[in-house]
Amino acid sequence: MSAGQSKSSLRRTLGRTAAMLLTAAMIIGTGLFAALGETVEKAGSGLLLAMLLSGVVALLTGLSAASVGINFPEEGGGFTWSRKFGYPTLGFVAGCSYLGKGIVSTVVISLAFALYTAKMFEGLPPYGMHLIASAAVLLVAGVNYFGLALNAKIAINLLFVQIALLGVFVGFAVPAVDASNLVPLWGGGIGSVLAGAAIFFWSWDGFMRMAIMASEVKDPKRTIPFAIIGGIVLAAIVFLAVGGAALGVLGADGMSGGDTPNDTPLLQAGAKAIGGWGMWLVLATAWLDTLTEAHGDLLTVTRVALAMGKQHELPAWLGVVHERFRSPHHAVITLGLLCSVLALFLDLRPVLEVANVFTLTWYSIVHFDALKLRKEQRLVWPAVSWLGLLGCFALFASLPMWALATGFGTLALVTGIRWFVRRLKTPRAASTHR
Repeated sequence: MSAGQSKSSLRRTLGRTAAMLLTAAMIIGTGLFAALGETVEKAGSGLLLAMLLSGVVALLTGLSAASVGINFPEEGGGFTWSRKFGYPTLGFVAGCSYLGKGIVSTVVISLAFALYTAKMFEGLPPYGMHLIASAAVLLVAGVNYFGLALNAKIAINLLFVQIALLGVFVGFAVPAVDASNLVPLWGGGIGSVLAGAAIFFWSWDGFMRMAIMASEVKDPKRTIPFAIIGGIVLAAIVFLAVGGAALGVLGADGMSGGDTPNDTPLLQAGAKAIGGWGMWLVLATAWLDTLTEAHGDLLTVTRVALAMGKQHELPAWLGVVHERFRSPHHAVITLGLLCSVLALFLDLRPVLEVANVFTLTWYSIVHFDALKLRKEQRLVWPAVSWLGLLGCFALFASLPMWALATGFGTLALVTGIRWFVRRLKTPRAASTHR
């Protein structure tokens, strides 16, 4: 390998089965332990329908991502793909959207991990939660530093443990289910279900990460579609089984907390259905799931930062790969420290809906990129991308105006800064060529 390659090239590590299991590992956990209560607050007894609708949009988006990813098997996802089609500014917006989503998600998930930790130690002061969250981010960043092969093994092994623990929860919860808690299936109406779907959509986030990490996948044309579809199907089974069991045990009011938001509905469901040890069972699963998701968030967002660094849309220092571990170690260090500091001082859970704006912007751009493919390049019909794009717009419409204004305003600001910096550089570049 040349010196130039050693500084910027990742290694193709993942086969089909490993990629599919890693995809499932990076999906399962988030919504169940960080967004489930808020989703029920919006959708009510329409929780399962909200899960399904958000999952359908995720599947359509995943197929679009797979279509583009198999044609451009490089890291960076929508950032890289838009540039390939001649839209560098759109690629920049996509990259910033993913960075924004990844940073908020990592911090929110680390705080969810701290929340479950605090459940074990009553009387833990508020700042203690932030210390735990910050330490959790540093832990997953440290693991990320050592490359994908090790990280994939850890994530997949933890996935098996999580599924086993969740299977025990569902098995004991089913006899305590009250079927009346599951109806009406549409909750308070289609508007409430869509609002819930917009919240829970964030929970499917890991589904397209193999396309974003395409430069680390063996045989991308076969592996990426298999990983995305298989990962979504496995995650859907877990989401619906666990969500349905909890809803059946607690009902919509019990899960949402009524006037007081409930951040830990599965703990209450475990305690009610199983007893004291049921709460500890769920707590152990939550520990693993939230830590795994924070790990997956950071694992992928650093690949987007790597691609942006290579193209000088971010400092070029971020576009360097560790010669031994084949990881974007500079991006891992930078984003790990940033998220750790944010988790130490801020509670970003109230701005989770802003992260959804970033996520939907990223997915919309992915659909746009898929529609730019030639007929012979497409994995699926263009109708799939159009339907996915329509689904994204429907979810946009269900988000609150403050979140839309904040998310789009932030993207407009960073794009304006990029334009201004480029304008400043242009005269200098012209003068050096005279």
